[in-house]
Amino acid sequence: MAWGPLATQFCLELAFGVLLFLSLMPRAPLGQFFFRMMGTTALVPLLAAGLLPAAFGGASWTGLATIASLAAALAFPLFSGPVSTGRRQGGLIWALLGTAIALSEIVRTNASGLEGPFQLILGTASALATGAVAGGVGVAMVVGHWYLTVPQLPVDLLKRLNQATLISMLISLVLVVVLIVQHQGALASADTPLLSPFGLFHLGSRVAVGLALPLAFGWMTRGSLAYGNTRSATGILYASTVLVLIGAAASLSLQDSYHIPL
Repeated sequence: MAWGPLATQFCLELAFGVLLFLSLMPRAPLGQFFFRMMGTTALVPLLAAGLLPAAFGGASWTGLATIASLAAALAFPLFSGPVSTGRRQGGLIWALLGTAIALSEIVRTNASGLEGPFQLILGTASALATGAVAGGVGVAMVVGHWYLTVPQLPVDLLKRLNQATLISMLISLVLVVVLIVQHQGALASADTPLLSPFGLFHLGSRVAVGLALPLAFGWMTRGSLAYGNTRSATGILYASTVLVLIGAAASLSLQDSYHIPL
């Protein structure tokens, strides 16, 4: 079994997105089980990112990405356990910083198309935004299902989550466009140019399926929630979750081909 850096990057992106949106959630009235479940959803990819590259991918156990991923995982008892709000937020900040550091290191070592600190910052921001979209829509979808068991949940909770996912999608889209403009020469002169059928297929999947359609679905979700219809909103969010995961996979495929986190 081989484990590659793009698999590590996907795990870190997903963990970052879940942790980021978990930090926006009040413990009451969601309940402790919600935070334990979603915390575990972040813990599993963090452990995978910290352990599997060293065990099966040839990475060093003392590498920055490995240490930062495992350090973030150590905060699990704080961001998922029955602790005070302050400690939970502190644990989430700790885990988010560790995840961001690990992801930045993975981007630095594997996105060879990025040159200089500014491009590295943009590339890391793009990877973080991709994770925010995937994790955010997933968390919003789970919260939508929570209304089936806790009907008294305020609709404003899901409204705010949906708004945050829309903002994440717009930021991700802007960063993809900026990176394409910045590297248009390299992308055009690649062995398989970005505007070739292969490149356009993956770019189209990334933008249309992974960002544009979820944006439209997010707007539809907003309309459903305006009438307090959480069931319809949850169904739309379920479809969006599938789409953004496809978009995240297309993003990694583009990075594998063009060495830029689009």
